[in-house]
Amino acid sequence: MEVLSLLLLLAMLGLLSTLTGGMREDTRARRRWDARFDFESREVRRTDATGVLMCRSCGSSGSERAGCCPRCGAGL
Repeated sequence: MEVLSLLLLLAMLGLLSTLTGGMREDTRARRRWDARFDFESREVRRTDATGVLMCRSCGSSGSERAGCCPRCGAGL
């Protein structure tokens, strides 16, 4: 019985360490995502009188009101 409880304790400790180690990586990824989102939201995009924007990913044109590229789905 002692061996079983010891194995259970070790498994719980391993799970806890995995979760806390993963949280550190998630924080860095979240900061990068937030920084990219802030950059893109503050970026000035040039439009013409028709309200058409060019996709930065694939180069096709899409409506400014749609907000996403009709071909690849990326944000305009």
